Amino acid sequence: MSSRTLTLLSLMVALRIAALASDLPGSKDPPGMKRYEGSEIIGYREPRFDEFLVPMGPPTSQDPPKYTKSVKVEGLVSRYTYVAPAGRTATELLRNYKLEFQRLDLVTLYEKPAGEGGWFGPTLTHIEVEDKIGDILAYNQAQERVLVGKSKDASPTYYYVFVTTYRDGNMPDRLHSLVTKDIALAELVVVTPQQMEKKMAFVNAGEMSRSLADSGKIALYGIYFDTDKDTVRPDSQATLQEIANLLTGNRGLKVSVVGHTDNQGKPDYNLDLSRRRAASVVRELTSKYGVAPDRLSSFGCGFYAPVASNDTEDGKAKNRRVELVKW
Repeated sequence: MSSRTLTLLSLMVALRIAALASDLPGSKDPPGMKRYEGSEIIGYREPRFDEFLVPMGPPTSQDPPKYTKSVKVEGLVSRYTYVAPAGRTATELLRNYKLEFQRLDLVTLYEKPAGEGGWFGPTLTHIEVEDKIGDILAYNQAQERVLVGKSKDASPTYYYVFVTTYRDGNMPDRLHSLVTKDIALAELVVVTPQQMEKKMAFVNAGEMSRSLADSGKIALYGIYFDTDKDTVRPDSQATLQEIANLLTGNRGLKVSVVGHTDNQGKPDYNLDLSRRRAASVVRELTSKYGVAPDRLSSFGCGFYAPVASNDTEDGKAKNRRVELVKW
């Protein structure tokens, strides 16, 4: 093969890679969740307030979708459709999302492997994304896989992952060169609380108790400190009172107060700050709310246990938290 031919082939490959390297304009990944390496977003609906029926069992009806077991949630619903690189399989995509569920410490509510009864594809044809992307997801029952989970927050975020390979369906013109037979596809639906900051800020004693029973911990965002300070601010009173109510109503309960920071500043400084803040919360609870000292302990993790990416302000806000951990 001549050098000219090799150069032309290299150029064609480079142009092909460049053509596949861009997502749908205006689209982006869901906050904190990684995509399968090399995948591209071909369908997207930005977060908007809506309701969504989260499946926790096989479908019993397609239009409207109904399932043997489900929960209806409302919040900011967003949708993301990915096409995987050529040669990847639906099994690889599903394995990737299962690893993401583990990394994000999500609770798996339902999993449907390939070949199991129940056909989810037709429930996706109503998806409100550009060019009716749902049509290309619907026609390969033998290859579809489903994974559903939620975060461990008192007001959880729900994740619905549908994986398949393309076999048939109405193909938007813009995708003819990209979506080919047997290429793997993933549809992701994310439902987050509408007023995240408000719901993050206040958690009552009942919600704390349920989260401690379910996951052994609860993240609190209603305990405030000034920047670089370890003194609990007065506007933390509502959350501190709910912690006191929790312990009063559960006489045998003991908890560790664990401080967390974002990644701003040096690691040793953040670790020390988180420890001092946790100790301040314990002092407030014992001195002002009458909680017995032997029911509390304090600990600091600095930025070593994030729950979101520190690359965004929203992620940093989620990482700056106090947690109660049951012991």
